[in-house]
Amino acid sequence: MTVPNALPMRADARRNLERIMQAAREAFAENGMDVGVEEIARRAGVGKATFFRRFPTKEALVTALYMDFVDEVEGAIEAALADLHPGDPLGPLRAFLEHSMRTQAHNKAFFEAVAARYVPPVEMTDRIMAGVERVMEPARAAGLLRPGVEPGDVSTATKMLGAAIRPMEGLLLCEEAWPRYLDVVLSGLTGESPLPGVAADPCTMVREFSAKTE
Repeated sequence: MTVPNALPMRADARRNLERIMQAAREAFAENGMDVGVEEIARRAGVGKATFFRRFPTKEALVTALYMDFVDEVEGAIEAALADLHPGDPLGPLRAFLEHSMRTQAHNKAFFEAVAARYVPPVEMTDRIMAGVERVMEPARAAGLLRPGVEPGDVSTATKMLGAAIRPMEGLLLCEEAWPRYLDVVLSGLTGESPLPGVAADPCTMVREFSAKTE
């Protein structure tokens, strides 16, 4: 877990930090970003002084939560690449997309609440897209990806999969159906014919949006 001013912490301090982070995820998922820090501290079972020692502002808390998510994505990419088999160069990309489906299945409400009010720092988006580039490389090197497929295409594909496994509000598709739609997406990313149009560029979009809101 990456947090502001990360220093070695006592066991009780780390437990408090983990309680605050988990309480914030749940509170934002249930009530959106308007939930107060008092409610988050209450859920975490800590005092406001303890909360503010670690997170002086709500924005600092949200940034820490997003950094935690980036760390998790990078960890999933490292695990996928470490499990690369010579006979399955598409395996790391498949594993990454599967991880994305699981994450969206369990954290949809939290991600939606954060996205509605928070633009992640550019460097975090850069880190994620650099990781996506790495997890694509075995399939690209084997000539499996369609010409022109870029990290922005894979990023967009994760959103497509999120919509597929949650086709209606409050409904999560049974996991037995997930491989079907994963295969549909992978079939669109692989092959010999070039993709039409241009790829989404999340890094540029975040930079442009940040510039407008400064």
